[in-house]
Amino acid sequence: AAARGGGPNAAHPLTSGASSVHGGMFRVVASCVVALAVLKQLDSPLLQRPGPFALCVCVGAALVLVVTSVARAVRSKGSAAQEGRSKHLPKGGVRRGAGEPEGEPDVVEDSLRWSFMPSTGVMRANTPQPVLGENEFARVKCLVMHRPTHELDRDAAGNYPYSWHMHGRKRLWEVRVQVQFKMKPENKIYFGLEMVPGPQSSKRMVKRIQGMLLAAIKRSIGKDFYQTAGDDPSTTTGEVEPPAFAMPLWALDQFDVADLGKEPDLTGDFSNVGIRRTNGLQAYVEAMQRDLDTLSCDKVYTLCFWGVSQFIDVINWEFKGLIPGMRMDANNLCGRPPVFVVMYQLHGTTPGEVEREDAPPRKHYNSKKDYHFKVALWSLAAPPEPGFLRQLLGD
Repeated sequence: AAARGGGPNAAHPLTSGASSVHGGMFRVVASCVVALAVLKQLDSPLLQRPGPFALCVCVGAALVLVVTSVARAVRSKGSAAQEGRSKHLPKGGVRRGAGEPEGEPDVVEDSLRWSFMPSTGVMRANTPQPVLGENEFARVKCLVMHRPTHELDRDAAGNYPYSWHMHGRKRLWEVRVQVQFKMKPENKIYFGLEMVPGPQSSKRMVKRIQGMLLAAIKRSIGKDFYQTAGDDPSTTTGEVEPPAFAMPLWALDQFDVADLGKEPDLTGDFSNVGIRRTNGLQAYVEAMQRDLDTLSCDKVYTLCFWGVSQFIDVINWEFKGLIPGMRMDANNLCGRPPVFVVMYQLHGTTPGEVEREDAPPRKHYNSKKDYHFKVALWSLAAPPEPGFLRQLLGD
């Protein structure tokens, strides 16, 4: 209770409610007294007519009570949000290592967990510094920011790490990644999600939500992406394609290219970093294509993604916002956890290639991928099976 703002010295709800009632009654009585004094001073004829006089006093008192209550609520909400935002805005502006609020632990507790594959350890969201990863194809830095959707009071007040950036926005989370290639990619690069293969759901509502989610994604990033329900291992001979959603790099929300050593700080303010898709899709795609045509091992590529985050609450492991007021367990759409955030080049493609709409889909088998990074993502609100997770993490 103390962690959620109750604490040993917090006012009991019944005591607090009684205080509010007493305060309201006091304002009503005070308003009546003021109204009476004003009418007497003006020698109003209403004093000679008790019925209308009483009605006027009651209406006036009610108006005063409503106005003062609304004003107090607005001031309280505004000051709480400002206090939370100010508390977590780094002193002297945004700076390196500024991901954590002053006086708070390194990481505020939440249920989001993730790990590079192969695992180098289990991480949380909102770390004060980016997490480093490396494989034979790339060196990677990763930062995951997520609003405290499991604690609505902290979310509303802006009382969480990186609130100076996230507070007041629609996005629930944002992923920032920096990639330095160790070998120049020779194939088309995809960024997206992979799921654990398994039987597909036949529920009508699940299929309806899947369709709505894909429609929302198309509105957000366009139609140039690859989506597959994957192969059912129980009925498939040979390699199984995992359920996946993959998109070209220009479908990311923000992109930057910098010389090695001059890349932006992932924990900093990205207002003036690189280019954004929302600033003009055609110009963004053209700039991205130019950069993809000249990929280099001497550059650092910064990628940011948040476009569909308003529909996917990772901490609570649910989809939301597609139908007003409706939430759905993410496992209904993603199968069993975890999900994998991936970036890879696909063999048999060329950098920057655009597939024809009438071309048959090219399957994204894992054996045809060179992963620049692969991150397992899950929530303690709906954790993976313990044995499967131990096997995945190599414990």
